[in-house]
Amino acid sequence: MADEVTRQVEGVRTLHLRNLRKTWQILALQVIATVALVWMYLEVIDTYIIGHLDHTLVLNQLDSYIKTGTEGNYEIPLADWMTGLDSDGMSRVYMPIALGLILGGGMAFLSFQPPQRQQRIKFWVIVALIALLVGRLLASWLFGMLFSWEWRVPTQSEFNFLIWPISMLATVLVLGFYLLPVIMGCKGIWGLSRRGIAWAMGFTLFFLAIHAILTFPLIYNVLGSAGAYIPRFDAQVGEPTVWGMITPEQGSLILIAILMLIFQESAFGVIGYMEYAFRLPESCKKDPEYVAQMDNLLNHHLYHTIFFLGITGLSTMVALGFHTILLEQVADLTGSQWAMQVSESIELKLTYGLVISALLFLGLLAALRYVIPWQRLSGFVEHLTSRQKI
Repeated sequence: MADEVTRQVEGVRTLHLRNLRKTWQILALQVIATVALVWMYLEVIDTYIIGHLDHTLVLNQLDSYIKTGTEGNYEIPLADWMTGLDSDGMSRVYMPIALGLILGGGMAFLSFQPPQRQQRIKFWVIVALIALLVGRLLASWLFGMLFSWEWRVPTQSEFNFLIWPISMLATVLVLGFYLLPVIMGCKGIWGLSRRGIAWAMGFTLFFLAIHAILTFPLIYNVLGSAGAYIPRFDAQVGEPTVWGMITPEQGSLILIAILMLIFQESAFGVIGYMEYAFRLPESCKKDPEYVAQMDNLLNHHLYHTIFFLGITGLSTMVALGFHTILLEQVADLTGSQWAMQVSESIELKLTYGLVISALLFLGLLAALRYVIPWQRLSGFVEHLTSRQKI
């Protein structure tokens, strides 16, 4: 029996975390998640915030307040090209997003450092912040008392040293609040932090929920003049111009949802695969069969991310424009004016009309299940693709 037991073969590649993090599949998933995060943030800004509630409006108010209170001697410390104050449209957020990615990447890099080094870096960061906030005030005040040999409170000119650091801190806080999804999402992707990904998702969903509540007709009417700062979608849907099925506004909302799914699936997928590899026994991490199995899992995840989410977006567009497609087919087959009159009815162009169209589409797909064996068809396609790889 002992002669029949063969020693487990060890390959060059292993499933140790240090090696697995450098594989092209893991890096591709992290890059896809980062691109989806930034793209989703840009779509949310373009759809809901830009020109209404973007960070430049808050920074302009802060800048004018500082200039008024200091008689024009002080202003926002950060340059306009960093904050986007000198730009128009979506170009206002490009540089802040880049700064947010750098900050999130730095936080992710810090999370992989040894505990003692992390504590040392955090300590010196806190010391630098204290020195930035009150360093000049304390130095001027203490040296002033030292040379005059008298105890006194700081003068007004010495208190003015606090204006620059406080305005800097306020500017960073405003940018940090607007860039929280990008910062925490980047930290979660590259720092393998579920909490960071949850923060990015939760903050985005919370903002969308608050916007939906504030734009509800009863609440929107109560807001009065303040409602002008909140963009609102009309309840009556316009003419579909995107592939003849949906409007550009609907396309933006579908794109945000798809990008959110891609970000979530790719980011959590990386963490799940890393945790799976970490729990494997040491002998399995060096086994070529387990390495090949991990490659198959990662490759299938990439394929499914691109294929199934693309099908999901296309199905959503078809579901929202299903009444248009159905009525066009009826009009082409019968040549009657009934279909055209129904398609122009205002009921189909309201929100509940879209819900009814989506339900009809789902009902049709559910009925097709008894005609077309979707599971067998997908299994057959997967079998063919696996044979081609062999």
